[in-house]
Amino acid sequence: MKIILASSMGFCFGVQRAVDLATKLSKEEIKAATFGPLIHNPQLVEKLKQQGINCKNTLHEFQTNEKVIIRSHGVGPEIYQQIESLSLSYADATCPFVKKAQIAAQNFANNDYLPIIIGEKEHPEVKSIKAWGGATAFVVESEADFSQIPFVKKYGVVAQTTFNKDRFKDLLQKIQTAKPGNYEVNLTICSATESRQTAALELASISDAIIVIGGKNSANTKHLVELVSQVCSRVYHIETAEEITKNMLHNITTVGVTAGASTPDWLIKEAVNKMESMESMESLLEEMNVSVHPGASVKGTIVAITRDEVIIDFGYQSEGRIAFDQWSKDADKSLIEAN
Repeated sequence: MKIILASSMGFCFGVQRAVDLATKLSKEEIKAATFGPLIHNPQLVEKLKQQGINCKNTLHEFQTNEKVIIRSHGVGPEIYQQIESLSLSYADATCPFVKKAQIAAQNFANNDYLPIIIGEKEHPEVKSIKAWGGATAFVVESEADFSQIPFVKKYGVVAQTTFNKDRFKDLLQKIQTAKPGNYEVNLTICSATESRQTAALELASISDAIIVIGGKNSANTKHLVELVSQVCSRVYHIETAEEITKNMLHNITTVGVTAGASTPDWLIKEAVNKMESMESMESLLEEMNVSVHPGASVKGTIVAITRDEVIIDFGYQSEGRIAFDQWSKDADKSLIEAN
């Protein structure tokens, strides 16, 4: 079985920046915690907890001497105001691409455009962008949302940074048809998202199965799963190596591996190691199941020679012993002398 890794996968710039910031703070004397999960990867969040960086869901859980780490998905302006009113300090781990989308939405609102965010309504990033777009900002997740978009003269459109580019273009075109007007579009989809999706599609086209590694709550990972499923019939979304089973790799010649933008390298390595060890075990089992019958020719390795016999390892967790009188025709020599 051949294991091929996607040419682009795993931590993106924004996630790496956020993790580096949290890791740095964990080594300083000041206490710090994240406001909500730093990224959408439970294993990484747990690892940060072990390093002393806990996850808190409300600002009132923070002590006055505790620094607030703003998650990579960003927060709305009201959160910064609350942090200030509570006399808390903060470190901003908002992804720069998310920050760009937030600013774009805010600028649209300030210039009398109706901000439209194309993305997942319940995703924390989308919620943060909407908050910066003000009270009139509107989120479009599917065609079902079109009827609720008000008719105005000017629309300003931004995207969830991890949204599929083709899906974004499709929805945008349909919105423009349903709600005619003057449209200003700021394509805020992250370049890393696009490159990972392209690499995943290329990999899926040459693989018998695809393993997608990433948090089950990770939007960009779920988008990868949806994307490669269009090309490959056997796609498995896992968070950890423990989820990989023998059935996933049954009758597979080539397996492709890709990962979401929130997936650390060590989780990818663990998954690859698991598959390699499973393949080695499978090969061993195949060897052990080779049919050996009387008169069959089998290969073995001589591991010991005594005066009376030859001991041979056949690789089936068993050994063979050939007596002296069956090995040599020279009855006057011992096995050691004959060989």
